[in-house]
Amino acid sequence: MLLTKQIRTVFLVAFLALLPTGTAAAAGLAKREASLLSVVNGVRATHDLRPLAVDARLKRAARAHSTALLRRGVLAHGSFSERLWRSGARGPRFGENLAWGTGRYASANVIVRSWLGSPGHRANLLRPGFRRVGIGAVAGPFAGYSGATVVTADFAGR
Repeated sequence: MLLTKQIRTVFLVAFLALLPTGTAAAAGLAKREASLLSVVNGVRATHDLRPLAVDARLKRAARAHSTALLRRGVLAHGSFSERLWRSGARGPRFGENLAWGTGRYASANVIVRSWLGSPGHRANLLRPGFRRVGIGAVAGPFAGYSGATVVTADFAGR
């Protein structure tokens, strides 16, 4: 039974990653960001959770943070709640997932799968009270790799 659900989840996530993301495109997400949103919402759907909507303030904050991380060459949250409040985002609760990768390790499926394997990141992805998200995926040199992608996903809700 558990194996069947895991297989169903993997197929659903892969299928959703290939679908066009009209809502994500309308929200001004880049292709990689839209793919991440699709996979995240696919995982939430398999757990009977509502999809996350893109929040423009969270998106700007996530992109700015990914850009800063790439520029500094570090992967760190810092004071993310304070950073999100300064951006104008409202919670009352916030969560943040970070990732980076190159090649296939920068794909939406691999990033979300790694988040699901980490209790704190999984909790953010599957928190029923989170209703909004901002995703920033920025590519450039990072940690000695020329074509790395740094991802910030900022969540908000109750």
